Amino acid sequence: MLESIHTANGSAASTAQFRSGRAALACGTPLGHTRDDATPARLDAAEFTEMLEELDTGVIVCSAEGRLELANNAARRELLGGHPLAVDAVGWLCLAPGAQAALPQWQSALRAAALTRRRQMLALSDGPQRLMVSVMPLGQTHPWALVMLGRRQPAPDLAVEMLGSLYALTSAEQRILVGLLAGQRVEAIACERGVTIATLRSQVGSLREKLGAGRLEDLVRLAAGLPPMSSVLRSPPLRTGVMSPDGARAQAS
Repeated sequence: MLESIHTANGSAASTAQFRSGRAALACGTPLGHTRDDATPARLDAAEFTEMLEELDTGVIVCSAEGRLELANNAARRELLGGHPLAVDAVGWLCLAPGAQAALPQWQSALRAAALTRRRQMLALSDGPQRLMVSVMPLGQTHPWALVMLGRRQPAPDLAVEMLGSLYALTSAEQRILVGLLAGQRVEAIACERGVTIATLRSQVGSLREKLGAGRLEDLVRLAAGLPPMSSVLRSPPLRTGVMSPDGARAQAS
């Protein structure tokens, strides 16, 4: 008798099917979920776009010259902030005035990714604002560059909130966790919350016990391993002539 494995949707899959799926993933074979011998389902453009929107990692697609074609929710949030990376009124990626020293490296990385399929990482700085970005090749038919933006904080707010629900953190413990992940010292958090350091340390101890973290450093490692879940709040569309996530093209301002 074949052992059964229950999948996320409650259906049972045999061990043989499970191993077959793992083998397909290993050799790069597309997987399609079949039901009653129907044609395997595939992600359509809308579903792929929705997936990008749910990521808290900024994803940008642009040409070798920096013409923006697509930016997901996290990327739009960063571009609207404009430090150090922004987009101009006609849809070209640009660096803030304080980040112009990195312009040659930025332009070279885009060309190298789109035209020679070279991968690079850059540090873009505008005063105290620093953004780590990776620039990679995308596609075989058209010479696109894929730009992925580093996160500004160790963990997305939504993921921290859901972590609190998962481990039954109190509202006070969750606020303390947010402060610790932001790099605040225990003394500063205690002062901000209007409690004694002894009370705050007791709450930190309870927080660590619930999360199974022996040290404060373990909390940071835990946060770094949280899924990149984007906020349910969506950044507004960019007022340029570039492609919006829903496939519509916005008008230049």
